[in-house]
Amino acid sequence: MPDFGFVGPAYTAPSIYQDAQELINWYLEVDPNIGDGVRGKYTMYPTPGLTLKCQLPVSEIRGMRPFPDGTKLLVIAGNSVYTVDSAFASTFVGTVSSSSGPINITDNGLSAYWCDGANRYTYTFASNAFAVVAPTDGAFTGGGRADVVDNFIIYSRPNSQQWAATDVLSTTTNPLSFASADATPDQLVAVVVNNRQVFLMKQYASEVWIDVGSFPFPFQRIPGSSTQHGCVSAASISLLGDSFAFVSQDRRGQGLILMANGYTFTQISTHAVTNDLLGQVISDATAYTYQIEGHEFYVVNFPTADRTWVYDLSTQLWNKWLSVDSFNVYHRHRSNCYATFQGLSLVGDYANGKIYALDNTVYTEDGSTIRRLRRCPHLVADFKQQFFDRLQIQFQPGVGLPTGQGSDPQAMLRWSNDGGSTWSNEHWRSIGQIGKYRNRVIWRRLGTARDRVFEVAISDPVKAVIVSADLEYSAGDN
Repeated sequence: MPDFGFVGPAYTAPSIYQDAQELINWYLEVDPNIGDGVRGKYTMYPTPGLTLKCQLPVSEIRGMRPFPDGTKLLVIAGNSVYTVDSAFASTFVGTVSSSSGPINITDNGLSAYWCDGANRYTYTFASNAFAVVAPTDGAFTGGGRADVVDNFIIYSRPNSQQWAATDVLSTTTNPLSFASADATPDQLVAVVVNNRQVFLMKQYASEVWIDVGSFPFPFQRIPGSSTQHGCVSAASISLLGDSFAFVSQDRRGQGLILMANGYTFTQISTHAVTNDLLGQVISDATAYTYQIEGHEFYVVNFPTADRTWVYDLSTQLWNKWLSVDSFNVYHRHRSNCYATFQGLSLVGDYANGKIYALDNTVYTEDGSTIRRLRRCPHLVADFKQQFFDRLQIQFQPGVGLPTGQGSDPQAMLRWSNDGGSTWSNEHWRSIGQIGKYRNRVIWRRLGTARDRVFEVAISDPVKAVIVSADLEYSAGDN
């Protein structure tokens, strides 16, 4: 039985008896030149590992942004602000009023600008000067998510419908340079710029404004741009392709992940993802986007729910990206925020003050185990008794390491005969030691079941690529 759906996305349905597929710490490559049901149509590649680049005092890495000239990286860790140079040496530059929570840093080419709710802050690149914006600057104190358009820095006022804009190429705000997003009565959650248009993301609605050059406030609402889709978390907003994605919630409490399409929004979360968010806290969602191997990924963390979902723009498929503890229990991924610096894709840890490089040639998280798992669809033949003779999973062979863990990498197979409720013991097979390119990963005499679910896991630090799987079985009587 070639291609029985073993290689596929994560899709956990409301009932495990409908579907309980998992794809954890792998992502899918899709070959458009190969037809459905043919070997190699889908291939599972390991998600990148983490290489430590900088250790700051233990705290949450809340936000990062490179200098416009690429010479340094501005980092907010806990309540401290640092610059990090090309050798990844850090320099303390000041403190902010809060110590936790994501922060979006933007810049106008001359100065960085960010808000932490209570205050606004600037960092001038040329003079290396850090400052807290005076409460008398502009019409209101504090600020939410900041962004830049046409050399204006824009930001929202917390717990209100109001937003403001600085002067051109300045961090100073005219006291009259503000407006209200009052097309609907709900509060403004965030401002986000896309294609020079300002999207005002409210709790349950949105509207779009554009720069018309007026004074003292240069923006004006675009007629007909209002929608009934809002944003539940400002930190979930991240640019994706030529648009942006975010976590939304309607008035019925249903959590969705949407992507802007003109002035409207398209749902990119599957029913499985949406179901996974039911009953969960999603208001603390954070997200970032990164690119690797021609893929652009939207990574969305749900800290309270303790999970991380990843959307692949190129394939439009989802997978989970999770870290494990010493008991092999899965938790949200360690990455909290993202920046590109010195040609590296960097992420900041949510707890320990570490900044890592994402590296698809590394198969640990700063030395800690990455446990990859694939759970396939149900195998049911009109609920007849099935006799499973042989399962072969085609791994990329010969990927073993010269010494240590991974010198003889193992695939761990188990199965469920009751739809995913209980599981067998693990059955180990070698993927192939270094240079053994003809190694085959085969399990034989796999018993009988009316409803069988196979699951394979890898924890060795090797390039674990799965191309396909082949199953030999026969169906008996009811």
